[in-house]
Amino acid sequence: MANPVIVLDYDPNWPGLFQSLRKPIADALGDMAAAIEHVGSTAVPDLAAKPIIDIDVLLASETMLSAAIERLAGSGYIHRGNLGVPGREAFLAPINDPPHHLYVAHHPAPSFEGTWRSEITSALTQRTPKSTAT
Repeated sequence: MANPVIVLDYDPNWPGLFQSLRKPIADALGDMAAAIEHVGSTAVPDLAAKPIIDIDVLLASETMLSAAIERLAGSGYIHRGNLGVPGREAFLAPINDPPHHLYVAHHPAPSFEGTWRSEITSALTQRTPKSTAT
């Protein structure tokens, strides 16, 4: 098997790891970032996940995308294009950073707001047994 997928039990350190990754992104982008969110399975308490932090940045304006790409490049991120998802740009993490995925979208971006949250909520709702009154 070339690249096995590793899924681990939830790690309570993942939110802190996100915060440590968020800070240099926020410092690089400043007011250009309307939001920087921890998304994906590592953002859901008690959910097993691949140990890779997913980060979405929502830009305040589409016109800021070129400047955001430049600023992130200055922090060691490598721009990979939209990877087939219009309205969202993907970046490779700096070589010495913990494993994470960084995506930058401009408002309004259909792939950013609500998608992960609705998918996760739906998945959790389906796997959580409902209590019954006796």
